Amino acid sequence: MNTMNWERDRLVTIAKEVARAAGVELYWLEYKKAPGRWLLQVFIDKEGGVTLDDCARVSRALEEPFDAQIPHSYLLEVSSPGLDRPLFTERHFQQAVGERVRVKLYGPLHGQRVWEGELLSCHDGLLELRTPQGPVEIPLDGVASARVSPDPSTSPPKQRSSEHR
Repeated sequence: MNTMNWERDRLVTIAKEVARAAGVELYWLEYKKAPGRWLLQVFIDKEGGVTLDDCARVSRALEEPFDAQIPHSYLLEVSSPGLDRPLFTERHFQQAVGERVRVKLYGPLHGQRVWEGELLSCHDGLLELRTPQGPVEIPLDGVASARVSPDPSTSPPKQRSSEHR
């Protein structure tokens, strides 16, 4: 395991514990080099959605344990994954069943690299979408990126994130 994965795994463990104690769930954690600095993005979620107070509470609770683990300066952002949340894991896809999603593939499938439609199911490593071209099954291991793609005309405004550091 390379150093970056090991560091990320430690941070995920810490973030899961802090999130659980705050009554929310760790949705995803990104730890990456951004222009001029390191960026640590923590996405939290809960039934009914997270509030700005949830984000601020988790951010404050993460500062000390993260500072003890990270030997350099970084920017910590804690936020909701949003209405157009990215989908990283099979569980994320399962939670998005029934929603409109946009899926980008590593390579073409039936001549297309980007598919958009209603997510009908996610099981056994396969996504099933209802698209304008008809139903399509997409192997999860072929997905480069994916996100919920809500209809802007029917979506409420996004919640704001809490940024600290």
